[in-house]
Parts: sequence; C-alpha cells; structure tokens
Amino acid sequence: MKSNKSRGMFLLDLFLLNAAFLGYYAYHHGFIIISYKYIFFLFFSSLIWLFISINSPLHVLSPNSKITLCMKHLFMAFSVLTVCLVATLAVFGDFKNFNKYILYPLLFAGMASGFFRLGYLIIIKHFTKNGYGRKSILVIGGDRVAERVINKIIKSPYLGYNLYGVLADKYHESLSNGMYLGKLDRFAEVVRTKLVDEVIIALPLRREKEIIDIVGKCNHEGVRFRIVPDFFRLVQNRMHIEALDDIPLISIQTEPLTTLGNRIQKRIFDIFFSIVFLMITFPALLAIAIIIKLTSPGPIIFKQLRMGANNKEFWLYKFRTMKVQDKESSDNTWTAETDNRVTKFGRFLRKTNLDELPQFWNVLIGNMSIVGPRPEREHFVEQFKEEIKNYKVRHLIKSGITGWAQVNGLRGDTSIPDRVKHDIFYIQHWSIWLDLKIIFLTVFNSKAYENAY
Repeated sequence: MKSNKSRGMFLLDLFLLNAAFLGYYAYHHGFIIISYKYIFFLFFSSLIWLFISINSPLHVLSPNSKITLCMKHLFMAFSVLTVCLVATLAVFGDFKNFNKYILYPLLFAGMASGFFRLGYLIIIKHFTKNGYGRKSILVIGGDRVAERVINKIIKSPYLGYNLYGVLADKYHESLSNGMYLGKLDRFAEVVRTKLVDEVIIALPLRREKEIIDIVGKCNHEGVRFRIVPDFFRLVQNRMHIEALDDIPLISIQTEPLTTLGNRIQKRIFDIFFSIVFLMITFPALLAIAIIIKLTSPGPIIFKQLRMGANNKEFWLYKFRTMKVQDKESSDNTWTAETDNRVTKFGRFLRKTNLDELPQFWNVLIGNMSIVGPRPEREHFVEQFKEEIKNYKVRHLIKSGITGWAQVNGLRGDTSIPDRVKHDIFYIQHWSIWLDLKIIFLTVFNSKAYENAY
C-alpha cells in the first residue's frame, strides 16, 4: 500500500467492513448496548484485514488492471478474512450464537467493495482510453531495447502512454511508424517544445557515457526520466533495488523472504495456523495413532533427518506408514508406487496426505513452514544437486508441508527438474496470498493427491 490510491482504497474497504459490522449489530441491538467483546472483535477483524491487504495486490488498481482479476482478489481476500474469523471464534469463542453477526456483514461489505471497485475501474479505463492523463513519452535509443519499449507503447494504449517520438544516432525508422525525430543532438530542441512529459532512456549499457550525458541533459532541462536496464534475458521476475551505502544493488532473483518483515509475517501465520489446526484435528490424530498401533508393530511416529533451510538438517516427523526397517534402507531408497514396505493403513494415509499431519509440530517448533519446498534426505540432495540445475536454490527458505509443486501434481515419482522450477517460482513470488492459495489447493484440488503413494 505504497501509493495514496492504495491507501485510499484500503481505508474505504476498512470503513465498509466496520460499517457493515456495526450497522448490522445496531439494527438488532442498538448502538447503546454494544459490548466490549464486539469492539474487540472489530479491532481484531481490522488487523486481519490490514494483514491481508499488505500481502496481496488487493488495492493495486490502475487503468490496465483487469476487472475480473480485481474481483477475484477481492473475493479471495474476503474468503480468507471469513475463514480466519470463523476459525478463531470456533476455537476461542462462541460461533454458533455469533455467526449471523459475522457472515451477513462480511457479505454486505464484500458486495459494497466490489461495486466501488467496479465503478472506479470503469471510470478510469474510460478516461484513459479517451486520452485523459496519458503521458507523452520521448524514447532515446535505436537498438533492440528501444524497439521493445516502442512496440509496447504503440500496441498498449491502455497503459496510459503516447509515443511522442524517438531520438537515436543509429535507427531504423520503420520500427517506430514514422516517429523518428533525429539524432541525440536534437534532445534539447525536442524537450524544449514542452510537449514531452517523460523520457525513457533505452540505450545498451555498453553506451554508458551517452546514458550519463542524457541523464545530465534531462536534469538540466527539468524532465523526468527512466532507464530501461539492458539485461532482459537475466530479468525473469520482479527486480529489487537495495543500496550498499551509496552503491545501488539490483537483485534480479527476487526473494521476498529475505526481508525481515516478510519472515515475521510468515512465522506468525505458521504459528497461528498450526496451533488452530492441531487443536481442531486432535481427535483425528489420536484415532490415527491408535489404528497404527493396532495394525502394525513398531512406533507410531516415524522420524527422519531431512535437509532444510540453509542446508541445515532437522528431524522430520510423520505418521509411520511402512513396516519397521533399517536406517540405510529408509534413508537411501526412493518410495515406489507398488512399494511392499507400505502397510495397508499406511497406503491410505499416504493417499490422503494424513501421514503428514505430525509435521505441524515441525512447523510449530520452527523447523518447517506450512508452505515451502518439500524437504529431502541428504543422500538425494547430494545426488540431485549434481544432476539438476539450481536444485540447491530451493534450500534458501524453510521446507514446507505442502508447496507449489505438490498442488500441481509434482510429487512421488515425477520430474525433479519440474519440481525445482515450481519451488523456485514460489521462492521468487512468495506472499501470504500465495501461501493461502496453495493451502486452499492442497485441500480442494485433485492434483494435490496425484502420485501420492
């Protein structure tokens, strides 16, 4: 929520949410007798909404925003809020007598927020399409970098830019539909027409002196400018700019979880989710433990050393699904679909993912996260890192009970390179929003259960 527009939309959503809660409560009881518990509930729901808003693109609205995608983000946000509030009341409160004071207001607030967004997007798209607020852009450069910028501006008027012209010492005029204005020595003359709102410098980095010269001229003429980095083949994701004192650093492999605030958010979510989950599923955990003990000799819990974040080993806990065997066999043998080591009840546990439930204890004590790359045994880690490109990148963050690869059916005897690609995608695009999506898909998406044996 960096922009004023984002803050305004957040405040609007927060107002609608609290107005819906208070209005519904007052309609039934009156404002005078609002209890302190309900006031605390409003404060708690507002905190959750803030948490959701910070970690999702919910309030990022612009002329090129897709209406369907914005509505999807809004629906998911209110779904997450509803689940959090209902789960909290189910564990710590009285949901049965309080449900109508939650569900109806959430429905009203969600619909109101949706109507406001729809109206806002229709209006700004209409004005942008008709030329309102568009910036007139002067492009500097005639190589492939400039060509990409020019084509994007010409073919995407909804972005809010008009191509004023192109300046370059060497240039093929056909690339800009007759918008070539001449060589770079005409820069001051063109800019002083006062028809240029912004300059985009799209020169190759090898022409550093020219870039520095154009930047100086932009500052001298008081014109805003931006520079297109000439390394598109390296930049596959969002870039992140930091500083080493007065030296700028550009990260082309973004890792949101390198930020302390993001790690704290993920850890708080893991603790809250695992506590609630363990409390709710305790009867099921007890029943599974009893059945394992009655149907197969040996311990109930199976533990094994796995490689986690920063290449540190930890004990991973699972319900035992196999017959008791020696350590070398369990550590160095890959599980196959027709593996005769798996017990009958163990096969059911594996197929339904119920054998993973004790790993919520791993999450609670900090060895794992709810969502992340699945941890592997050291024997296979050493093998895969030599065979598969970027395999060890997946060890930059904590391992997870479920992950982006798993909800896309990549588990069991499936492609390891494909798993690595999905794990790296998760690392580079992490957000609480993505975590919630993966958790939802783990439960309700059939792909998450494919190749489970």
